[in-house]
Amino acid sequence: MKQTLLLLVLCASTALVSCSSKAPFARTVGELHPGMRMELRVAGAQVEAYAPLPKQPTQAYTVEATALGALPPPPTIVPDRRGIVVNAPQPLADLLVRVPPGVDLVVRDAAGDIDVSNVGGNVDLATERGSIHALLDGYAQARVGTGNITVTMGALAWPGTLHFRVDTGDVTLFVAANAHFHLHLQTADGTIFTTYGLRGTSQGTSERIDGNVGAPGSQGISVVVKRGSIRVLRMMPQA
Repeated sequence: MKQTLLLLVLCASTALVSCSSKAPFARTVGELHPGMRMELRVAGAQVEAYAPLPKQPTQAYTVEATALGALPPPPTIVPDRRGIVVNAPQPLADLLVRVPPGVDLVVRDAAGDIDVSNVGGNVDLATERGSIHALLDGYAQARVGTGNITVTMGALAWPGTLHFRVDTGDVTLFVAANAHFHLHLQTADGTIFTTYGLRGTSQGTSERIDGNVGAPGSQGISVVVKRGSIRVLRMMPQA
């Protein structure tokens, strides 16, 4: 794995007129190969993840940090046997990453929204306070303390059971039409809706659905919400 040196773009006191509050103060570019992983450990930030820009090499990754106010230390990037770990131990305004095709993404954010789009690998996302939005060709797992989860997955196969969990908030999940899996939906205080035609049970404010979608197998999807609603919808292919 090849990694370039960290490039810092700082605002000198003599050149404040050229520095936007939204301009990244730190940028790192390196290389990750399919099958590797990018893990983000964030003290708090709006996290955005996208594919590399068209002008970038296919295997290039990018990490850009934008400060809230005074400049914190830049994120550190530590190689490990699976890929890289990006540590941002102080809150940021934004952390933008570009993830090469076939590279999985893991995000652990103390507070802030997570937006993932056009990332070629699979994702495992968590934020304590904020919402998660993901549009993927692969598969996902997601966890939110307070906030909402909206995920669209194109994968037909994945290992074991995918877990989605929210303490307070709603989950909306779109799944590829031809995928086969066991579906477990449970809310302690809220409602459940699914287009898969499965029958559920209710008791007081709680609802639950357990059933197979297509041929039974080892794949599963589990969505558990303490206070909020669940929607799991079949994503039909466009004509």
